Amino acid sequence: MATSNQQPLTTPRGGASHTCDAETTGEAKRQRDMRFGFVYDSSYNHITFLYLTRAVAEDCRFHLDLNVLKPNFDIEQLLSRTTEEDACPEAILHETGSPGLPRGLNSVSIPTALLDVDTFGWTSLRLKWAMLFDYVFTWHPSYVRLFQEAGHPRVFALPHAVDARFCLGADVDSERLFDIGFVGHSGRPEYAARDRVNACLAKRFKANDFGRSYTKDEVLEIYKESCIVVNVSRGDFPQEANMRCYEAMASGALLLTGMPTELTEWGLREGEHFIGWRSEEEIPDLVDHFLQRREQRRSIAQAGQERTLQEFTYQRCVQTITDALQSGNGQLFAPARQWPAEEIHLLYLSYYHRYRLHSAAFEEFRHLRCANSKTYCKGLPMVLKTLRHAVKWTLF
Repeated sequence: MATSNQQPLTTPRGGASHTCDAETTGEAKRQRDMRFGFVYDSSYNHITFLYLTRAVAEDCRFHLDLNVLKPNFDIEQLLSRTTEEDACPEAILHETGSPGLPRGLNSVSIPTALLDVDTFGWTSLRLKWAMLFDYVFTWHPSYVRLFQEAGHPRVFALPHAVDARFCLGADVDSERLFDIGFVGHSGRPEYAARDRVNACLAKRFKANDFGRSYTKDEVLEIYKESCIVVNVSRGDFPQEANMRCYEAMASGALLLTGMPTELTEWGLREGEHFIGWRSEEEIPDLVDHFLQRREQRRSIAQAGQERTLQEFTYQRCVQTITDALQSGNGQLFAPARQWPAEEIHLLYLSYYHRYRLHSAAFEEFRHLRCANSKTYCKGLPMVLKTLRHAVKWTLF
């Protein structure tokens, strides 16, 4: 995770480990001239956002940590601190799941992009928040149409991915320690099916320790040592092609994942790049089937690995973002740039209310009252709920 000692936008900052080497990564070279300002809260970074950030060349990434500043910091004030042209980002990239939203996005002079990783949660609100941004990138192809129907003119899909540099030397033909491998979340209601499946598989096959936490390096080492990786996506969005899918394939393991799956929306084919399952009951027998058929398993794993490393890397995702922004030639497309002030305040207020950012919500409500004394009543229910949460938080 990123830490709170990051420097706000005035200087680029390198990542912790495994940062992008633009001299050795061809795709990084192609986007080197695009400087991104990443907006997030270091107390919570979505793992996809974190790895995407690290795929950008070090001297092209600027960090706006709302945990260091404040969740409603004014973006124009921040940019005004930089006087040198090469010390300022050319675009602002914000993660929806971040508990903070900088003010002034509707008037900032450079393009802004929303990185919407888990669009299936709070979808109706995400569709509204997206209107503050010039570009929208969702990690789920089926949601592109929803953003477009909501009125956004620049919407693109990105896949979950893998950092190609971690998978160098992953030999499909190597002898592997585990029959099956798995690393991921468990124990919550949305992972109930996953927990059932993993408990069953652990009794029947040789596997890694499903219960412990692993570093990024360790995750890929586990998959490089696994013949098969079984993916059971979260119950509230079972078709998700999550990071595990791509990490498993890139590591040379055979992926077994539930059907239907977003993998097919990205052009991957069942039986050629991965194996699909349709009921929990059939998973153990499928694992046993492919453990017994080594050549077939390795052939599918090889095809999955090649396709993943060609098309589904964070480096490719960065290039997609760069291409989209550069094709816009600096134009500013956010629908909210044309909205009246009171509508902007209500939009911000809904974000701060949803993430229980009490001070930011109260401050936005004051702005709303000043902008339009008749409209502020629309924001009153959100403020009252925020006040109730604030009092509860103080007491308990």
